[in-house]
Amino acid sequence: MRLLISLSAIGAFPYDMRYHHNLQGFIYRLIKFSGYDGLHDRRGCKFFSFSNLIPPSRTVQPGSLKNLVIASPDSDFVRAVQSEAKKVEGTVIKIGAMNFRLLDSRLLDARLPEDFEECRLIAGTPIVVRIPRYRLPEYGIKPARDYEYVYWRKDYTPTAFVKQLEENLIKKYKEYCDMEAGTTMPLFEKLRFKKQVAIPLEMKGQEATIIGTLWDFHFNPLNGLKRDILQFGLDAGIGEMNSLGFGFMNLMKGDIHREEAI
Repeated sequence: MRLLISLSAIGAFPYDMRYHHNLQGFIYRLIKFSGYDGLHDRRGCKFFSFSNLIPPSRTVQPGSLKNLVIASPDSDFVRAVQSEAKKVEGTVIKIGAMNFRLLDSRLLDARLPEDFEECRLIAGTPIVVRIPRYRLPEYGIKPARDYEYVYWRKDYTPTAFVKQLEENLIKKYKEYCDMEAGTTMPLFEKLRFKKQVAIPLEMKGQEATIIGTLWDFHFNPLNGLKRDILQFGLDAGIGEMNSLGFGFMNLMKGDIHREEAI
């Protein structure tokens, strides 16, 4: 399930490309009194993802409209966050140095097809895949230094990207569903690389650069466990650092962006 929050800019200001922590902070403020306040301190996956401020622009003009989409496989979580968003409609919210008035919010649903309709999952925000040091020889990757992990980048084999992505998604799905280990399957068989981006981010009080990539994933008929896992990825995000705004996914059926109001 998804929650679309509509915002109106107060004043003019540059679009903050380092929005991740600030947007995450705004979402945690909504979560604080929602009954999910323990999520902030939970280790591992938080099982939600969010978009950037849509549409992005170099500068934000007074009164211009932006949308934020929060997604999760937990529909109760999404409804609880909307309940808190409703309480602050009409008020000014700060996202870093950016000021907006929260106009309204509405629930959406994006469901993968269960028939013979082709669909695509499109990365709305960069997908982050980190390959740990001990897996590097498996993929023939020899970094310049002895890093703890390396970000997958376009210079590396796509096999490493796909394998790490599938393992990460299945692991998160099993944790969410409280399943036993053992499930493996090919999930991403037809994909198209779009571009690589470097994102500045503050991590543990220090500036870091995150390497992410944008992709289109194409699927034919989906059913059973594979469909369930991919639906989970559409809601929770794919790759790593989803609760910081990475790996947020959009659903396309044909050439149409498909999200239905609830």
